[in-house]
Amino acid sequence: MAINSINNGIGPKTQNISEQQQTRNVAKGNNTAVQGNTATGSSSVDTVSLTGTASQLRALEQQIAALPVVDVQRVESIKQDISNGSYEINPPRVADKMIQMETALNRGLM
Repeated sequence: MAINSINNGIGPKTQNISEQQQTRNVAKGNNTAVQGNTATGSSSVDTVSLTGTASQLRALEQQIAALPVVDVQRVESIKQDISNGSYEINPPRVADKMIQMETALNRGLM
């Protein structure tokens, strides 16, 4: 199965997928991930392996996905402070945070 190289399908540059994988693996010093006969363009076994870093990232993504979107304890604490009249608002801090948010929005960071 041939694919076009990164040229959006324009031009005759094509390369066998297993050849690309072998090139990447040899560059990394790993020539065992892809086995087969690339001279004829056929491949008997293609494998994909994740690096340790990729595996760690996947595990972190799963942990983050399991976290609640809202900190329920903090919400309950604020509700209790409001109901008993002890919640204090810091107007300068609120104003600073609003300015930070507007600045970030204008820069396209949010």
